Amino acid sequence: MMQPYFYSLSEFIAMGEHGVFVWSCWTITLGMMLIFIIYSRRQRQALIKQLTIQQARQAQRAAKTPNPTTKPSP
Repeated sequence: MMQPYFYSLSEFIAMGEHGVFVWSCWTITLGMMLIFIIYSRRQRQALIKQLTIQQARQAQRAAKTPNPTTKPSP
C-alpha cells in the first residue's frame, strides 16, 4: 500500500524544513527562464527591425544608382 509523503499542503510547502531552499530554487529558476524568454523575444524584435531598416536602405540605394550591366540604348 502506498502512503503519501506529505499529508497536508503545509507539510508539502515546508518540505521537511527544506522548503525555503526548495522553493527559492524553483523561484529563481522560473524567474531566470522567464527573463531569458522575454530577453530573447526583445532581441528577435530588434533584429527584425534592424533587418527591415537595412533592407529599405538597400532598396533606396538600388533605386538611386543605375544598373551598370545594362547597355545604354543608341
